[in-house]
Amino acid sequence: MIALDAQDLGAQIRSARRAKGWSQQDLADRVGTSRQWVVSVEKGAPTARIDLVLQALRWTGLVVDVIPESLGSPLDQITGSGQ
Repeated sequence: MIALDAQDLGAQIRSARRAKGWSQQDLADRVGTSRQWVVSVEKGAPTARIDLVLQALRWTGLVVDVIPESLGSPLDQITGSGQ
């Protein structure tokens, strides 16, 4: 899935956490933060600390792929725009 905003990213973290059978507290313990932080990120908090978000992604088995704009957006490939 392509995450276009904080809500998309939060939904992916939630989905991956649930797939592992972890509670929000389980993920919080692994990341070294509070359950409330996990709740906030999963709801799409736009001000979450990037270092903790990256840790949450790592623990849930997700990666971030940063692609230079000059190569075109993966969204362009899906929608057929940018050609």
